[in-house]
Amino acid sequence: MERWGNHPAVYALEPINEPWDYSDVPALKEWYRDLRQIVHDINPEVIFVFYPSTFAMDWEDTFEDSVTNVALDTHFYTAWNGRSDDIETYCDAYASYFDSIKDSKYDLWVGEWSLATDTCAFWLGGFNEGSYHQFDCKQVECPKTYMPAPYDIDFDRNAAVLGPYGEDQS
Repeated sequence: MERWGNHPAVYALEPINEPWDYSDVPALKEWYRDLRQIVHDINPEVIFVFYPSTFAMDWEDTFEDSVTNVALDTHFYTAWNGRSDDIETYCDAYASYFDSIKDSKYDLWVGEWSLATDTCAFWLGGFNEGSYHQFDCKQVECPKTYMPAPYDIDFDRNAAVLGPYGEDQS
């Protein structure tokens, strides 16, 4: 923040993506409050974005009502809600979810891979993890780097397994 916090390209900052479900919630809320203060001491116009450790967590009391420039990040994944061959099922699930949080005092941002409707993407189930698949997954070639030299680092596409490793060693 000290170096780039007042650059015109800095619009928002989310200090952590999806904190662990079993986080110490009071400590997480205090950490968010402290970080927001640090960010806003440097640039009060930057929107501070936070994500609750679980949506069972009561996040409404994370910041005082008078606090401004705060947004709640939401990641509503339909991928783990079971298979449906009907798009209306997904649309209804999103409508129900957003209806359940519409009265939040924070601006709501829908982010990340929230529109993922299947679990075929590797790492979607966790760090270096696959997941159960409710659809037959299509194997696709991994994309090549788009960066020019000397930034065009790639990996060994012939390696059987690449690290770092998650829990699934199969």
